[in-house]
Order: sequence, then C-alpha cells, then structure tokens
Amino acid sequence: MRIVHAADIHLDTPFRRHDAALRRRLQQAGREAFSALVDLTLEERADALVIAGDLFDNEWLTIATERVLTRELRRLTDADVTVVYATGNHDPGRTNYRAAHIDWPSTNFHLHSSRTPRRIPIRRDGEPIGWVVGAGHQTTHEATNLASTFPPAPGPQPAVGLLHADVGGAQGAPDDEAGNVYAPAALADLDSSYDYWALGHIHKRQRLREDSPVWYPGNLQGRDFGETGAKGVLVVDLNPPELPQVRFLPVAPVRWERLTVSNLGEARAIGDVHTAVRAAFDDLLEADEHVLLGQDWILRVELSGPCPLTAVLRSDEERDGLAEYLGESLGALEVEVRDAGLSPPIDLSHHVGQRHVLGEALELIEQAGRDDTLLSRLAPSELAGGDEQAEEGERLQYLRGLLDGLDAAAAERLLRSDST
Repeated sequence: MRIVHAADIHLDTPFRRHDAALRRRLQQAGREAFSALVDLTLEERADALVIAGDLFDNEWLTIATERVLTRELRRLTDADVTVVYATGNHDPGRTNYRAAHIDWPSTNFHLHSSRTPRRIPIRRDGEPIGWVVGAGHQTTHEATNLASTFPPAPGPQPAVGLLHADVGGAQGAPDDEAGNVYAPAALADLDSSYDYWALGHIHKRQRLREDSPVWYPGNLQGRDFGETGAKGVLVVDLNPPELPQVRFLPVAPVRWERLTVSNLGEARAIGDVHTAVRAAFDDLLEADEHVLLGQDWILRVELSGPCPLTAVLRSDEERDGLAEYLGESLGALEVEVRDAGLSPPIDLSHHVGQRHVLGEALELIEQAGRDDTLLSRLAPSELAGGDEQAEEGERLQYLRGLLDGLDAAAAERLLRSDST
C-alpha cells in the first residue's frame, strides 16, 4: 500500500503582519501547495492521501478557498484515491465548527471528526489492501490522550494510525512553552501493531526515534521564519514485515529561509556585503536538493562578525535600504536584514598587555579561559541559560562558551569605536 502523508496545511492563514500584496501571495501559495499535493498524489499512484489535521484555520476559510479545496479533493476521489482526513485543533469537527459544513466529496472521502477511532479500508481495484484508523479533534482544545484510545491494528493488511497529536519527545511543538498541549501522548501510547503512524500538529518534519515508524511530515507551506526550509509531504510505501519506506517530496511554492553571513571583515562598500549575501544564497541553491524550480523566497539575512561597515549597518534605515537592494537582485518576495552581532574590526593584539583598562580586561579574559578557579570566581551566581544542577565539568564548559567573543565585545565597548 502506498500513501501520501500530509498535515498542517493551514489554508487561509491570515498573515496579518505583512502588507496586502505579500499577504495575497502567501495565501495563494497555500492553495497552490494543496493543488501540488493533489498532483503529486496522482503522479505517485498512491492508494490513499491521509491528512493529519489543521487542513485550514477554522474561522478564516474563505468561500474561494473552500471551492479550491473541494474541487481538488474531488480530483482524487474521482480517480479512486481514498482520502482520509482527521481534524485537528485548528479545524475541529464538532457541528458548530466549519469542518462539519463543507461540501466534502460523497465517495472515497472519510472525515474523522470524532474522538472515537474509526477504521477505513483502503482498496485497490475493489480489493482491500490495507487500513487507516483515525480519530479527530472535536474542539479547539483537545486535552484527551487520543492515541491511547486506538484499538490494535485490524490486520492482516498494513495499517496506518492517523492522528493530530503532541507526542512527547518531538522537536518543535508550537504550543508547549505556553502550556497548551493538544491531544498529548507518549511514544509508548502509539500501538506498535500499526505499521505506520501518520501524525500532525508539529510543523517540523521528523521521525520520532530512529527505530519507530512514527512520523510528522511538517507543514505543507512555511508561514514564517520559524518554519524555514523545504516543506512538503511524505510518500510512504508499506510492505510488512519490512519497515515503511518513506520519501520526502517538496511542494511549497514559497520558501522561508535564513542566511547567516559572517565573512564581512573586508566589506568596505555595500556592494561587498551584497556579494557575500549573494554567495551565501547561491551556496544554498546549490547544496539543497529540495529547491523547486521557480520557487519564491522570503529571506532573513543575519549579518554578524567584524565588519568595517558596522556603524552603517546598525542603522534601521540603512538595513532597510540594503534589504530592498537584495530583494531586487535576488528576486525574492521580501528580504529582511538583521544585525546579528556585527562589530567593528579591532586588532586586539595592539591592546593585549597594555597598562590600560582594555589591556587589563583582555588579560583577565585570557586567564579565565585557562584557569578554572578564576573562571568560577568571576562567574555570576545565577547564569541565564545555565543549569544550576549541572556537574562542575559541564558548568565550566558552559562558562567557556560564554567567553567566546567576549574579548571583541569588551574592546568595542571600551574603545567606543562606532564614532570613528
């Protein structure tokens, strides 16, 4: 059995922080990504498309997007591809929410909008070849451990568990820090009789533990700089007792990316900065196998390290001018330029050993890097990001990390060289 696993599509995300033109492009990108998902499912001759929740943002789904959604789904169901969709916290299934009032396809489409797991047979040429067992969110704040309610896999054909859930141990859970955990579960709650678990909710593509068939595909289309990199779906071939064969395929027409540029020590003109950024962007295009032809880009350029133009680039207005220049030359939808730790070039060797405040400071920093007792004595009693329960060796390693670059930072502050 071959399935395509998608999740967290978030059609009609409002994108309020952006201007009208970019907002329209990003919303259109979501619809384009969904159409590309349907194309890919057909091209891969998949038996089923499974959608693990958050297909849209409930209160924002427009009539135009709903028409695209239902039209594209019918392309699949008319081609005898089974679509199984389990609701999530953004598109819950209780009757007072939007998912319950959409004109879904009448055949080959299955909506899981209840907490009670339900099994769906997947057929090819009329014959059953596998199962998808799914449960959905009924409300916007599902606190039940839905994973623990799943029955054993039906068998004997391959079986997929479909669920929108926050499984402990996954990286990038969007709500945990705020104390909002939706359909919480542990990896042990996912019944091992299933050949594959198709999860949604966490927007970072990942496999939970190297030896498990439990996957998040990430979201279909990135929406901000917290969702950088290629975005798309997983194509999964199931042939028990072998482990699932999982492939990632990108579909997002707009990609968010950060470029870190720190080799600016010889940049004495804005053209030099542009050249360094252009090189970083070209390196990304060459190294990443998942870049799509004709892909649009939204870039955050983070400048750091010694640079003769530090005083200029610390100006918001000048960085905005550079961003406009880069956007035009790179063909990006939008570019944001940030000062991520720029500093004026300073030859520290001219000051080491000198009998002035900077010389004394540099000597103290150098000694602390070699002398554990001095390093501990200089450290504050409370350290941001430090673990008070850490062993002494780990604590010293953390403290040495804090010393990295401190000599240059101290020199800049003491010399106050911005005005030169």
